Parts: sequence; structure tokens; C-alpha cells
Amino acid sequence: MPPSNVLQGPRIASWTCHSCRTAVPRLLPTGEHNRQRLNERRMLLPDPQIQAALAGVPGPRAGEICVACADTYQELLGSLIRPPWEDGDPRASPGLNDTGIIGALLPIAGRGTRVLIFHAVDGTLVNTECEDLHQLIHDRLTYPGSRGAIAPRVWALYQCHLADRYAASVAESPPRDHPR
Repeated sequence: MPPSNVLQGPRIASWTCHSCRTAVPRLLPTGEHNRQRLNERRMLLPDPQIQAALAGVPGPRAGEICVACADTYQELLGSLIRPPWEDGDPRASPGLNDTGIIGALLPIAGRGTRVLIFHAVDGTLVNTECEDLHQLIHDRLTYPGSRGAIAPRVWALYQCHLADRYAASVAESPPRDHPR
């Protein structure tokens, strides 16, 4: 029981995020809404083969997710990933020719987020895995190190995604005052 001189704050109604499937407050401590609308740029890499693979994922798409999941989407989308059968520490060596890329993250209403992983097969991107975000093993994420033997199609998509993220971060950053 709180002391008599402490007033309870306002109660904030919660809603269930379609991505993490947890009840989250509608408002953040800053007073901003804890919902972010999704657009294709935040959910999938700009590639016609990735867009075509979305049709094969069943279920109604969710339009909003919580801020924490939106941040997760931003970090995971375009990440390089090892095959599930490959053992070892992902930081120990650069990617191999079987390195894939996370090409899309789809929030399915009532079911959570599906992660679509693509690999290069004969020079084209193929959706080889579709996993639930909660079951994705984070140790599979890898880094390029140096280009090594990563398939050229995956490498080109990865570099394009990094360039887009860099351009977006430069556009959003405030101008700096340069000392004279």
C-alpha cells in the first residue's frame, strides 16, 4: 500500500503488440504513442524476389507494432545469417557462400512476426526459411568480416541495404557546427 502522501498516477490502457504478442502500454513515459505504423521500407528489403515471396506467407498482416519491436525490425532487417546446421561462433570467421540474409519481417495479426530468410541459389534469391521471431536463434547472425565467399547476390543486397541505412541516418541527423 502506498504512503498516504503519494497519489497514484493515471492508468494507461494497454494493447497487444502484433509482433511480440505482449500487452504493452499505449503511451511511452515521454507521452508519445507506443505504436508505429509499418511501411514496406521497414519490413522488407527492396527486391522483387523478396516482394514476390511475401505472397506465400499466410495470415492477415498487422499494420502497427510497438516501439521496441520497430527498433528490433530496424536492427534485424538486412542482417546476414548462417544456416541453422552450421556450428561455431558467428564472430570467429567471416560468412561463407551459404550465408543468407534476413529479407523480410512480417507481423501476422495474432501470430507474431515471421522472419523470411533468403539465400542465393544459382544467382537468384530464394526464400529458404520462414521462422517465428521468438524462435530465431540469435547466434546465427553473422558479420561480413571481409567479402570472403558470400554469394554475390546476397552481398550486393547487403551493401545496398547498408548504404540506404547510412543515407537515412545522415538525412535524420541534425547539422553540426564546425569549429573554425
